[in-house]
Amino acid sequence: MYFIKINNTVLPTPTYYSVTSKDIMSSDSGRYDETGVVHRNRIRRGVKTCNVKWKIAGTQLGALDTALGGEVLSVSMLDPASAGYTECDMYAESISADFYQQQNGSEMASWWEISCRLVEY
Repeated sequence: MYFIKINNTVLPTPTYYSVTSKDIMSSDSGRYDETGVVHRNRIRRGVKTCNVKWKIAGTQLGALDTALGGEVLSVSMLDPASAGYTECDMYAESISADFYQQQNGSEMASWWEISCRLVEY
């Protein structure tokens, strides 16, 4: 079992993982009349986003950066809503790297917390 695979590479098991599906509405959707009734004009259903965090060793930073660095990522991710895996093209945004813990005075042996949001195209 894995949580996320990008371009056929299984990523490390995350410490935090959250999947959201969202509908995309047209600009004429909303509550515009005096009745207060919602008027929805759905353009696209179920666009996936995935917020994820990893605690990884410095030796894994390069591989994770490479996996997240592409313009279009071919992603297979565990999707609880579908009780299986969802495959889609995504991009990574809001990538954050926080120093977590130093080991043996070595940057490569130190631990980092990496987080990002994966967004479906």
